[in-house]
Amino acid sequence: MKYLIAPVLVCLLSCSEEKEKPQNTHPVWSPDGSAIAYINNEEGTLQANPIDFEIFTVNANGGNVMQHTFNDVFEADLAWSQDGNLLAFKSYQDGNDEVYLLDLRNGNQVNISNHTARDSSPQFVNGQLVYTSQRDHEAGELYAYNFANDSITRVTFNDYDESGAVWTADGEYMVFSSNQDGDDDLYLAKSNGDSLIQLTNNPLNDWYPQLSPDENSVMFTYGDWETDQWELRLLDLATLEQTTILSGNDSGNASWHPSGSSIAYGSSKLGDGHIFIYDLITREEVRLTK
Repeated sequence: MKYLIAPVLVCLLSCSEEKEKPQNTHPVWSPDGSAIAYINNEEGTLQANPIDFEIFTVNANGGNVMQHTFNDVFEADLAWSQDGNLLAFKSYQDGNDEVYLLDLRNGNQVNISNHTARDSSPQFVNGQLVYTSQRDHEAGELYAYNFANDSITRVTFNDYDESGAVWTADGEYMVFSSNQDGDDDLYLAKSNGDSLIQLTNNPLNDWYPQLSPDENSVMFTYGDWETDQWELRLLDLATLEQTTILSGNDSGNASWHPSGSSIAYGSSKLGDGHIFIYDLITREEVRLTK
């Protein structure tokens, strides 16, 4: 199973002896820092379908919780448009992974990848929606959806996967996770995949890269399911030194606040999975979801 499903979901797929606990996970800050989008499977656990994750948003103060998808399949890989009006996400509602756009103003959803191959990990980059697809290569290449003419263009041409890619603000470089030496490490490359540089070489996997707002560091999840060891780490792009932000829980897929002063992350350390906001300066945290 690929890492694109968060570590917290592993038990949901394999632990059949006890009733699954509902999870809030995969938080993503809105561009203005006023809200967080995340996925929740509470309804799925009630229906004995714990991989049924729906999309929700909540204000930064914990108010105005809203559900935006209503089906019985898995949604994940959330990304906000720069104006905050759209959410891109991966959905299995067509019987395979497709990339969808959700208009938060009217609730409309559109399948923009529309292919039988696996499509995932959308990100808004310079007015386009870039995502990973296996339509031409089993490793997965990057494709860009152009909103102006509804066209899709292949971006990368190589023999390695660019999983969970995130881009610099100018769209010139990207950071991603790739399995090129037996486990997943972080890499830096130009937006077309050229000039590849390896950033990490840890004994366990490095997943979910997130560029800091000042683009000086990368936050990522370190660990694997076999050891059940998870850390949320920070990589300094100037020195390549790593520091641990949080450890001892399934902190996967955290998201930077636009100010860079705090992060949101999902954890089941209280039993049920919740979204937490962690202040990087004061080291205080608040549980957001109830």
